[in-house]
Order: sequence, then C-alpha cells, then structure tokens
Amino acid sequence: MQKTATIVISLIFLFSCTQKPAPVAQATDPAARPAISIQYVGVPQMNVYTAPDQSAAVNTVYRYGETVSILSFRGDWAEVRTVDGTGWVAQSELLTVEALKQLVDSQVPRFFTPPVAIPARARGEIVLQAKVNTDGEVVEVKTLSNTTGNNNLALENASALLQARFYPLLQKGQRFTFTYEHKVTY
Repeated sequence: MQKTATIVISLIFLFSCTQKPAPVAQATDPAARPAISIQYVGVPQMNVYTAPDQSAAVNTVYRYGETVSILSFRGDWAEVRTVDGTGWVAQSELLTVEALKQLVDSQVPRFFTPPVAIPARARGEIVLQAKVNTDGEVVEVKTLSNTTGNNNLALENASALLQARFYPLLQKGQRFTFTYEHKVTY
C-alpha cells in the first residue's frame, strides 16, 4: 500500500512538472507601443497635455525642432511618447521632416509673434536691430536710424519689437543667437 501511494505521488509530481504554467497577464506599457510617425516640434515651445484638451494638465514641454514619436491621432490631437509615458499635443504644432528641413535650410529669421504695428502720422523710416537669443526671444533692441524725426515713435516701435518672438534658428541641430534688422516705413 505504501508502495502504491509513493507511485501515485511520484506520478502526480512528474505530471505537474511537465505542464507549462499558465501565462500571467502582463500590463502593457502605452509608451512601449511602436511609433506610427516621427515628427518635429514646429513652435518655440509646445505643451504636452495629459489628455487631448488644452485645459488638461501640462505633462511636459518640448522645444522647437525636437523629435517627437507619434503613437496615435485623435481629431486635431496627436498622442506622443514622453519620458514618463505618453501625452497629447495639438497636431498644428508639429512639422514633418520635409517642412522642418525647408525651414532649417532657409536660415531666414521668421516671426512666431510679430511686433504690434504702431500707428502714426509720420513720413520716413525707422530701422531697428534686435538681438535674439536661442529660444527666439528678443533680448535687446537698438535704433540704427530714424528719418521720421519722431524719437517717441522710434521708442514705441523698439518696445513693440522687444515683445516679438521668433522661431529659433537651427544649424546642425543646434540653436544659435542672431541679430535681425527690422524696418518700419511710414
């Protein structure tokens, strides 16, 4: 009897060792999904939201020219991979590689936020020089010439240019500072 019990226990043990364990359900990491597209940030600063809604919390911020892995699209929004998982951005703030290449190759400064026009009854031209940092922010403005004869008008235009913002210029993937000559004709 003891021999039969030992054989039965041995068979049960042997049978259980040869069975494959049932697979354990694993949580899928949304950030591990393959990208469906690679695009680039097309604005000086792009907020990444926790949901496809501008009133949602901002998860992170990307800067002009950075590479973004697109995971899905929903309406006017794109789901992107972030360091912490995923987030949502407005599709209108993204550029394809072709569009970014055209902008980078042109090396022509472009306004993201142009200066406000200053109305005046004057004749002549005001030439201003702006120093722009790597983020596209105007940090200093000098008046190079003013043929209007109105110093206050030149100061108002300089103030408006100081509030403007440029798209950063890139060269070999690096941002750089630049100067911009701005002419206002009256």
